[in-house]
Amino acid sequence: MSAVTNAKTKKKKKRKSQAPVALVYFITVLIFMGLLAALSIYLLKEFNVIKDDDTEDEVTTKTSFNNLYARVNSKGVLADCAFVRIEPDTQKILVVPISSMTVSAKDKSQTFRDVFETSGMTGLTSAVCETFDVTVDNYVSLTNDAFERVADIFGGITYTPEEELYYLSQENNENDISISKGELVNLSGRQIRLIFQYPVFESGKQGNIDFMGLALTRLLNNAFQQSNITIDNLDNIYNIITENSDTDLTSDDFNLQKSFVKEMLASGLAPAEQMIPQGTWGADDESFEVSSEFKAELKNRIAGTEE
Repeated sequence: MSAVTNAKTKKKKKRKSQAPVALVYFITVLIFMGLLAALSIYLLKEFNVIKDDDTEDEVTTKTSFNNLYARVNSKGVLADCAFVRIEPDTQKILVVPISSMTVSAKDKSQTFRDVFETSGMTGLTSAVCETFDVTVDNYVSLTNDAFERVADIFGGITYTPEEELYYLSQENNENDISISKGELVNLSGRQIRLIFQYPVFESGKQGNIDFMGLALTRLLNNAFQQSNITIDNLDNIYNIITENSDTDLTSDDFNLQKSFVKEMLASGLAPAEQMIPQGTWGADDESFEVSSEFKAELKNRIAGTEE
């Protein structure tokens, strides 16, 4: 009996001695799995497969979009461009018309037209960002035809000039401009585009930029006044502006912006407002240097909507 009792006692001691070993092994496995999980999450974040909480909050709360639209003529030359900021939170759209003769802050020996000729839309976008101290989410180059078609979808604009606008085109009568001072006229997309570029203003190219800011804001506000027509045409507009375009505005980018724009369209407001760049024109309007005061004003305007 004593032999049997001793054997049972030894077996019991052996089981007790194995218990701490098993516990240590189990804890080691848990620690290893935790470290492996942490390493996996780190690598996934590094390769942007998943985003951390701060980044995700930034994406989900982003409700402003900065777009750069550049009109390029039939000869492939930059005609003009516009910085357009969509602000659903404030129910505003900010339009900043930009002359192609604007001097680039990156290289003051070059205008935006020069930059576009050598570096395309990516170079132009970079120059605009640095010169105006803004960021651009997406850029789009527009043909003359694309601009005219979209302007006509928005219904053109009514306009009463404060001076006589007169220009005879050497191409054909359809491109002539003849509008008396004080005359109320309905301008089509083609007429708007021609006034953008023709030397019809006493103030020179500053007059073209002033008119461009006015025309673009009126076009956008017209689009909001006919909201049902605009909503039905949003996809069509995207196809028009991106056809034969140098752009990084993907369909996903557009659909995101469209979701906010459609909500704004339902408001029945006229949200577009303009800021005309101030600065100094060079001889014969061959260059325009933006003033530091305007850049500060623009920066404060944008910052005020992000608070």
